[in-house]
Amino acid sequence: MAGYSRRQFVGRAVALPFALRGMAAAQATGRFVARGKGSCVLLGSDTGKGVYRAPWNAATGTLGAVELAGAAERPSFLAKHPSLPVVYAVNGVSGDGAAISSFQVNPTVDGLVELQPLNKVGSQGNGPCYVSVDPTGEMAFVANYGGGSFAAFRVTNVGALAQAIGVFKYTQATHGPVTDRQDAAHIHCATIAPGNRYVLACDLGDDVILVFPVGPGEGDYVRVPIRVQARAGSGPRHVAFHPNGRWVYCIHEIDCTIDVYDWSVEGGAPVMKLRENSVVSTLDKGMSTKGQTACEIVISEDARFLYSCTRGEDTITVWRIDESGYLTQMQKLSSGGKVPRYIAFDPAKKWLVCCNQGAHGDPGNVTVFSHDAATGRLGVRPKTFAATTPMFTLWV
Repeated sequence: MAGYSRRQFVGRAVALPFALRGMAAAQATGRFVARGKGSCVLLGSDTGKGVYRAPWNAATGTLGAVELAGAAERPSFLAKHPSLPVVYAVNGVSGDGAAISSFQVNPTVDGLVELQPLNKVGSQGNGPCYVSVDPTGEMAFVANYGGGSFAAFRVTNVGALAQAIGVFKYTQATHGPVTDRQDAAHIHCATIAPGNRYVLACDLGDDVILVFPVGPGEGDYVRVPIRVQARAGSGPRHVAFHPNGRWVYCIHEIDCTIDVYDWSVEGGAPVMKLRENSVVSTLDKGMSTKGQTACEIVISEDARFLYSCTRGEDTITVWRIDESGYLTQMQKLSSGGKVPRYIAFDPAKKWLVCCNQGAHGDPGNVTVFSHDAATGRLGVRPKTFAATTPMFTLWV
């Protein structure tokens, strides 16, 4: 078991009002939609020049011309402030460039947006891969994949990030049984739990989900996490809370599976337990996991369906969620490109958009699938749009 100490948590006693609000504010969309021709979508990228923009036609599910909105180094994951016109992008590199960039979102006369840099702060570890902002807009959280660390930042009143006010790092080497993938800690997400008191961070390298209590208390903004053990060699990547707040779905990158955890808060402490017999594979029966990596999950607004994507076989799978939270596969289809990195619903929930990162000379693309909310099914022939190694979609 990995060791760590409270001394590894950097806490500065600057009191912040940490109001307990619902998660709805964090999920609000279109809060600062550009005026003019319609809404705009931002695209994070891998080898591109930064964050890109494109007009979004919600009626037809089409993207217009893709153009650079703001220069940034490997902005592979984005997040937006719940009330301010501000967007955050990880700079997913190592060394001095590993950082989080903050941008002000400025509408343009043609109905799009441009990103004006606000500031840039070190991410407290190599390879930042995930950023989230709490529903109050006062805290941001970052997962560092290469650095195996988790950090909390104060958000200023203009939306810029202040220096880190809480950092978690392992005090000793840790790894799982898959030696070529689990050589060290690899923290992969920073998902805020309903109620805004805990943040869940998957450690792919140690097969564990870390549950961090956050907020003011004893001078610490990131306190000692509770360790929730995942299956050995599974490589937990991302989690998603069911709208009922009682079930947590975890997608595992290494063994290409999804399982269900029961979540509750009892006596002021979180309890998270793996559901017996809940594990499902994102791969076809008998298919080897070699060359395959499960990637992302998203749950429908009506809570009846879950969607996942898997790289390697390059597929999207639709799952039915039953009354107890168990998953049953109901549809599987091609992602329409190479290496599906991210999937998300548009604000109207009429379309499922997939960012295919591309590989082996394929520059990548964005595919848009029609979505039947009544049945949960996706159209099998997506609309396809050229983009430079797209990694993330964010509507503004």
